[in-house]
Amino acid sequence: MTAAPSAEALGPVTKGPWIQKVGPTSAVIRVEVDPPAPVTLELGMSAAGTSDGGSGHVLESKETRTLHSILVSGLEPSTRYAFTVRAHGSPKYGAVTTAPREDSGAPFRFLVYGDNRTDEASHAAVVRAMTAVASDFLVNTGDMVENGGVPKQWQTFFDIEAPLMRERCLFACVGNHELVEGAGIEFVRYFGPSELPVPPDADAGALPLPRALSPDLLNGTFRWSNARFFLVNGMVSYRTGAASRAWLEKALADSDAEPGLVWRIVVTHHSPWSSGPHGDNTLFHDAGVPALLRAHKVDLVIGGHDHIYERGAADGLAYLVSGGGGAPAYKIKTKSPHSRRAESVRHFIEASASAVAIQFVATRPDGTAIERCALRKNEGWDCDGAAATEAATAAAPQASSSSGASAGSRCGCRTVGRAASAPAEASDVRELAVGSLLAAFVFVARRSRRLASTHRPR
Repeated sequence: MTAAPSAEALGPVTKGPWIQKVGPTSAVIRVEVDPPAPVTLELGMSAAGTSDGGSGHVLESKETRTLHSILVSGLEPSTRYAFTVRAHGSPKYGAVTTAPREDSGAPFRFLVYGDNRTDEASHAAVVRAMTAVASDFLVNTGDMVENGGVPKQWQTFFDIEAPLMRERCLFACVGNHELVEGAGIEFVRYFGPSELPVPPDADAGALPLPRALSPDLLNGTFRWSNARFFLVNGMVSYRTGAASRAWLEKALADSDAEPGLVWRIVVTHHSPWSSGPHGDNTLFHDAGVPALLRAHKVDLVIGGHDHIYERGAADGLAYLVSGGGGAPAYKIKTKSPHSRRAESVRHFIEASASAVAIQFVATRPDGTAIERCALRKNEGWDCDGAAATEAATAAAPQASSSSGASAGSRCGCRTVGRAASAPAEASDVRELAVGSLLAAFVFVARRSRRLASTHRPR
C-alpha cells in the first residue's frame, strides 16, 4: 500500500502571504498555493481584544484554486494583527497593520523603491536593508520583473520580497516591464482588485481578464492618515479624451474637497522629469499632466524607470526618482535643469510624514545615506535639518522590532522593522535604538545633521 503524500509533498504556499488594500478597518490577505487547494486564515487578537479579531478567529477561502484573496474586516485602526494562513496543512505566518483613521492626522512612515528586475542579488540586498527599517507600508515605483508575462520571474520576485511583504502592505505602480507580455494581466493578478470575478468552471486560479486592461485596473488610489496617494500608469496617453486621462482627472477632483487631507502624492513609473537616459516623460508633458497636477494641489511626484536616485523641483512640483531597487544602475550623462541631487546608485527611500513636512532619507543597501531632505508643506525642499527634525520627531516609531511586537499591538505610529539599521560612521550616526525614547532621539539626531554634499534648494 502506497503511503499518502505528506502536506509538504502536496505543495506548500508558493507566494505570500502578502497584504493588499489596507484601510483603517479592513485588509486583503493574498496567497498562492500549488497545487490548487482551499486556504484558511487564522487572525490573532487585537489590542482591545475585540471579538471581530479575536484569537482563533478563522476565515476560509473554500474554493479549490491557486490564488486566494481573503478580505479581513471589522478591524481596529492603527492596530497590528498577526495571522497564519494554511494550505495542505502547511502554515505561513504574517502580520497586518491597519491604517490610522482618516481624520486622525497621525504621522506615518513608508518606504519607496522600484526597478527591482534583472539582478537578483542586488534586489535581495536592497530588500535586506529595507526589512531592517521601520515603516507602515511600502510603495513600489514599478518594473518589479523584467518580463511581466513570465511566471518564473514573478516567483523570484515574491521569494526575494517575502520578508517585507508578509508584514507590510505593498502599494505598487505598474511599470513598462509588467506590460511586456499579457498586457499587465499578471500584475493585476497579484496587485489589482480582489473582487475580480472568477467563474466556477474556470481553470483553478485563473483570472479571466481582458487583454486590454482598463485604467481602473492599472491605476489606483489610497488614503493613509492625512495623505492620498495616486498610483498612475505612466506608460499610456493622457491626452484629452483618453480613458486614463478621465480616470486621473476624476481621482484628483475627488480629492480636492477631501476632509483633513494634507498631502497629495502621485506615484508613476516614468517621472515627468528625470536626469537618466529615459529623460522626461513626454507622454505626460504632451498632455499637460504637470499643469493638471499643480491645479489639483499635488505636493510630490515619485517615479522610477531610470535606475538612479534623483530629487528635484519643476514649476512648483517637487519630484523624486527612485529606480535603484536592484536593476543595473544607469549613468547620468546630462543632469536635468530641475534636478537638485542625482546619483547613479542602488537605494531605497525612507519617508516620515507629519502635518508640516515629509522627511526623506535616500539610503544605500549598506545603510549609508545618500542625502536627507524634507519637503515642507507649501514651501518646497528643505535640506538644512529644521523640517527634518520636525518630521522625524513626529513619525518616530514608539516600538521598533517586528519580531518583538505582540499580535495586535496598538500602532499609533508603531511600525514594522527596526527604527534604525545603518552602521555608524563619522558622517552618518545611525546607532540601533533600544527602547522608544532612545529610538526617537536617534531619529531626531540623524535627520538634523546635514551632509556635506547636500545643497540648499534654489
